[in-house]
Amino acid sequence: MLKKLSVAYDGHSISLENVTTLAVLGDNGVGKTAFLERIALTNEENIGTILNVKGSVNYENFSVNIDDEEVKCGSVKAERTRETLDNIGRWAPFESRRYICEGNTRYKVDIIYPYAFLTPIHEPHYGVAVKPNVEAMKFNDMIKGFIDGTVIPARNDYIYQKGDNVIYLDNLGRGHSNTVKLLWHVYHNKPDILLIDDIETLSLHPKRLQALLKWFTEYIRDGKLKAMLFTTNSDAYVYLAKIDENAKFLLLQKDGYIVMNRKEVLDRLDFED
Repeated sequence: MLKKLSVAYDGHSISLENVTTLAVLGDNGVGKTAFLERIALTNEENIGTILNVKGSVNYENFSVNIDDEEVKCGSVKAERTRETLDNIGRWAPFESRRYICEGNTRYKVDIIYPYAFLTPIHEPHYGVAVKPNVEAMKFNDMIKGFIDGTVIPARNDYIYQKGDNVIYLDNLGRGHSNTVKLLWHVYHNKPDILLIDDIETLSLHPKRLQALLKWFTEYIRDGKLKAMLFTTNSDAYVYLAKIDENAKFLLLQKDGYIVMNRKEVLDRLDFED
């Protein structure tokens, strides 16, 4: 749990307390992704992740306070372009960065963009025997109830094993493939705070999405993750409200914001229905 999370930018100051799971809501263009990215930029390593998805980042004069540790940023600006390496048209990325921030947080923050997940192109090694390592088997045990089978990272690929059948994840369907990549990232990188932009772009069936959100709440309760925040334009926040009694909901508006707890969200849904 995060006892305190405050983000100040563009004349706004958003303060939250006792955050475990948080759904960030609002109309398109209101700044949901920008809210997450400013939190993510307390960790300079997230610049590379943002550039991989968006190609550039440009934020000025913002601050993030997490459990009384503040990061103040005068400017975070980065761009990824291409330059010609030779006269036969080969290209390589060129990256420029400026990270002018003071302070730090003890928490590791990771941001994930599910819509940027790519289906891997596998080497032709179907039918090759796989000998999973200990960490791979721990991961399998951790998520087998969710996936309904076991999942083994082999080389740089993911394969799905159920009984005697072994299938590469690109044959499982986008939703399962994306979810395993997300969970492997969490298991392998062990962030303290996980940020997911547009969680519905995991492309999961609603029941699977509910199962995933429940998995995250249990993962937090087990002390393996302090908080998980996600933006959404779907009913994902409704599923969260029904699953996690400690969930909070941040509704961003052009002229301000509203913070709601689980009861307020469910009451609001009943009223609107």
